[in-house]
Amino acid sequence: MKFIYFLSKKYLFSIFREKTLRLPALISIISIFISVFSLMVVMFVMKGFEIKVQNKILENFPHIILSSKSKNDLDNIENIISYSNSLEGYAAYIKGNKFELIKLKAQSNMNANPKNDEKNIYYANVSKNFLLLNKLEKNDYFEIYIPSPSTLKKIKKIKIKIGGEINNSESIPIIYFNYTEAKNIIFSQEFIEVKLYDPFKSKDTINAILNKNNHLKGQIVDWQTMNINLFNIMKLERVSLAIFLSFLILIASTTIYSNTTSMIFQRKSEIATLLILGAKKNHILIVFILVSFALSFIGYFFGTILATISTNLLASQEIVDLFDINLSFYGIEGFPIIFSYSYFIIISLFTFFMIFTASFLPTSFYLNKNVEELIVRDNK
Repeated sequence: MKFIYFLSKKYLFSIFREKTLRLPALISIISIFISVFSLMVVMFVMKGFEIKVQNKILENFPHIILSSKSKNDLDNIENIISYSNSLEGYAAYIKGNKFELIKLKAQSNMNANPKNDEKNIYYANVSKNFLLLNKLEKNDYFEIYIPSPSTLKKIKKIKIKIGGEINNSESIPIIYFNYTEAKNIIFSQEFIEVKLYDPFKSKDTINAILNKNNHLKGQIVDWQTMNINLFNIMKLERVSLAIFLSFLILIASTTIYSNTTSMIFQRKSEIATLLILGAKKNHILIVFILVSFALSFIGYFFGTILATISTNLLASQEIVDLFDINLSFYGIEGFPIIFSYSYFIIISLFTFFMIFTASFLPTSFYLNKNVEELIVRDNK
């Protein structure tokens, strides 16, 4: 072990003293640094975007939807927080040249709006952002256009009286109606919304619901199934970027391979001498692997440090405000980036494997000869 430590230390420090080896070594360090940094940051962004979109879905949409046509027994089912009959639809707000899509919503368990005695006027709570943007206040009126299949024009204008404002995290404004009144406004089939304590156990909860309500087969769906295409697209993008950026590490590994080959060529006389004196090939192999790995680890270390710092900076709201990045279109607050330990470990293991392979192969090829051949070849 002392032999390996002494020789590895000697060769490592000699690299920075010899001009012929210094430049290839710096190229190896920089290439590993750039490839690791790029791969980690991009994958952390993809992970952050996926988590933020997923959280937005869980926050604003029901975890399970089922038909309300027949009587359903949802009491005493583990993991269910609440359930209620619901209606949902869309309308348009038009003022001058401005056109805005609005979501209409009503649930049976929501607090009822005050009694409305005004004819042909609907009392409703409205998203706070919508009120601010349109300079509207409580008790003001505005008009929206809703689908009306029973009329000739298939569209109808109704007047809304603002009963109050609500904080809405969705990107689209929402108007909340009294459930009874909503049946005359929202032309959609009634359904039951179910909220869960643990949304990721929605499949198990569906099985529990079906055990008590066998008639619901084919009439129940969870949030994961409803958004499966979206999640598959994000997964495909993530995998595609990971494969593409992994080639950066592969290219960086070629510089390590080349650098290791140069070191072996520079030390071939010493290697032959060491073999004559009884040094084992495996020990020499370990020496060159350790030297190449130590050089590459410098690039990996600084790449991971910079990736971690960049992740923390991009995750802070101040950076988003500084660069005036507008992500409101996606309904996302802050920059979508999250440090992922699983991605960090996978990228690290892949990097170490490529470094080891690039260090092992040239040394192994060179030493894969008997001692006599190496000595004869080096004396020519």
